Amino acid sequence: MKVFSKILAFGAVSLAFASSSSVSLSADVTGNATAQIQTAVSVVENTTMNFGNTAVDASGGTVTMTSSGAVSGPAGYSFSGSPAAGAFTVTADASTAVTISFTDGTLTGPGTAMALNNFTHNAGGTPTTDGSGSLVFNVGGDMVVNATQASGAYSGTYTVTVNY
Repeated sequence: MKVFSKILAFGAVSLAFASSSSVSLSADVTGNATAQIQTAVSVVENTTMNFGNTAVDASGGTVTMTSSGAVSGPAGYSFSGSPAAGAFTVTADASTAVTISFTDGTLTGPGTAMALNNFTHNAGGTPTTDGSGSLVFNVGGDMVVNATQASGAYSGTYTVTVNY
């Protein structure tokens, strides 16, 4: 009976110690959180990229437009009309860096489709919106003329992507 009493007493003491030790080892802390909400970026095309009139010979070649609107191409090609670089306006948070990227496009018309690629812009290496959240930039790129390209009017699209 003495052994049973000792075991019962030891069990009660162990239970009391276990209960009190779990309470004294716990703690609560309040966590902190932050968030930065940014205005959605919007991009508007102000001026359509226009390679102007391009007279080509029977060979294929690449016509390049700079972001300032200057057009050049292979020997034997001539240019006239009113070429214009594409122009875009970004609206976003003020004084915020953005990235500008492009997805190639095509020009379609009476002949074989012509690729649009190798886009450039004049927004600098680290484009940033101004103090009012605006950024205006011009776009140039390449038009790939196929050999024996059919004459006529061609039009198409490319994609400009602006991200924070």
